[in-house]
Amino acid sequence: KALAPAPLPEFSAMSTAAAQSATHSAHAAQAHEWSVPVIDIAALTSESHAGRFEVVTALSSALLSDGIFAVVGHGIQDDVMQRALAVAKAALQKGGSADTEGWAELQPPPQALRVANFVPAYAENVGRYNGQEAKAALESVQKFTVYPPSWDSDPLVRKYRRNVWPDTAAGAALREALETYFGEVQRVSELLHGGLSEAVGRPKEFISDMLTPHTEGVLRCLCYHPGHPQMSAHKDLGTTTLVLVDAPGLEFQPRGREEWIAAAAPTGALLVNIGEFFEVWTRGAWRATPHRVTGISDQGRCSLAFFSSQGIYCPEDSSPVNLTIQPLAASDDGEAWSVLRCRLGGEAGQSIEWPVFFLEDLARIRSKGDTELSSAARLNAAGA
Repeated sequence: KALAPAPLPEFSAMSTAAAQSATHSAHAAQAHEWSVPVIDIAALTSESHAGRFEVVTALSSALLSDGIFAVVGHGIQDDVMQRALAVAKAALQKGGSADTEGWAELQPPPQALRVANFVPAYAENVGRYNGQEAKAALESVQKFTVYPPSWDSDPLVRKYRRNVWPDTAAGAALREALETYFGEVQRVSELLHGGLSEAVGRPKEFISDMLTPHTEGVLRCLCYHPGHPQMSAHKDLGTTTLVLVDAPGLEFQPRGREEWIAAAAPTGALLVNIGEFFEVWTRGAWRATPHRVTGISDQGRCSLAFFSSQGIYCPEDSSPVNLTIQPLAASDDGEAWSVLRCRLGGEAGQSIEWPVFFLEDLARIRSKGDTELSSAARLNAAGA
């Protein structure tokens, strides 16, 4: 399935002056207490041109800079976020429900293409899949992955892609909290994809339309136990990752620099980083953000990472639909993509296959360190 570039909408061009203005605003925010741009995206729910344009301009600046920012005004209620974090931490922390109830044993036995929801601590190391030593120590991180809840009742979805929830009271509490949060963060992910579409001069539906039917995300709960190692440096594979945290520890590497910066943002904000899909599609104009987690306190740390568009829809009777995402193209008047073309010195972007790009990259990183990993861990590498 190929999608040709759509006609240019109202946001047909992001002028250099507007992008520079947004860059100055972002730098001003960072000069205070936050280390990443903080963007209020409430206007993305409105049709007001002025409000949306300001948000889109700020997003464009962040994308062309370090590829990481925080969003507020997203509309997720605080009690929904806090309950999801608290229930996940209670289940996945050292000595929590996952340990005492033996969640690893409650799952179906491993089988071909079966991706487990629960992954115990010391079963994975993301660094192994990103060019680091295959024998690196395994992470002290317990994980639970949630695939789109709609799949659980969809007779067309392959059974092995449906969620398997622990049949316990703690498992039921986890399901209720995470399914509620999943619905909310999926909504925010779609809002952001709309803003990113407009940042490259396209209608807000552009990115969603070009990724259909693979528009839903995957939520991964990560509970970091005190001790080392934690999460090694890596880039995410998909479009965007939206992260909610209950404690510091996330660090990112700015564009063109070697040092690592703590990602500081307001309480209740979602940290957003760009994945390799957009970096490849824009030929590096938008940057996939290298990041890692370190310095966990004795109280541990819980994060909820939502990987947009990684819910690869797999029908029971066929392979996933593969999409050819067309490269970005200049407009007839030569104004659209002006910032991207200025950054690249030429035409922006290249075609990309989805989900083949994701699945092939996943297969590549899974092949690293295979002799050191269990079959269950291999199937869960990199949040698959």
